[in-house]
Amino acid sequence: MNWKLKALIIWVLAVPAFTGFPIHYLHGRLLAAVDYGWIIYGAIVYAAIVLLLGKKIYKITIIIALAITIPLVLLGTLISIIGLLISGWNVGDLMDIIGHYAHLMATMIVVIPLALSMITVLPFYRLESHILQSRHGVGMWPKIVLMFLRVFNHIFYFVIPNIIEVIREEGVLPGRGVLTSGQTSKKLPLLKRLRKITQVLVNIGVESICSAIRFIPLWVDEISMLPDKHTVNIITQNKESSED
Repeated sequence: MNWKLKALIIWVLAVPAFTGFPIHYLHGRLLAAVDYGWIIYGAIVYAAIVLLLGKKIYKITIIIALAITIPLVLLGTLISIIGLLISGWNVGDLMDIIGHYAHLMATMIVVIPLALSMITVLPFYRLESHILQSRHGVGMWPKIVLMFLRVFNHIFYFVIPNIIEVIREEGVLPGRGVLTSGQTSKKLPLLKRLRKITQVLVNIGVESICSAIRFIPLWVDEISMLPDKHTVNIITQNKESSED
């Protein structure tokens, strides 16, 4: 299947996320918070990502979604509960807060992987190759696009997969479960596993930023060495004038 057909399928799948159709027509809720329609939609989106882009991309998008969603939901819930305690405790309001953030979390862990898939399905390597091979020089905006592609590809395809491999080795995620000492680890207790996962999510954000910052000077030097479009045009015009 070529990238154009994959992109079409992924982008068509995004329509219900923005319009609500036909999700809102599937009635019923799980624990009075998350619509069954949204659960079904999420399962379809996940299946499409795995089939069209592969398990590796699916895992990366889920990790990014959790890294964004969990801190946001926990912080929002905490602030809302503190506000509730100050204004006056009410069990009904507490259930509304829990239901709101449960729905928000369910939405984000579907929408974020979907949005990332809408981007990664596009052949960025072709765009980068086209910019680098331009005979007419490279303008300011193409250079900015090239820098974005370098940062995005590095974080998405190198930093996050490496972190996933590390946490799999430590037994936090399903995998070989082999420690650095070479001994097979037993399943970690739930509390320790959750603490590890939280630590991993923080590490992903920190490592992504630090890794990108480390390579940005090198990429800036490389991109700055590309022939400037304005300069190339002047040289071309001078050559044409001299020939005339």
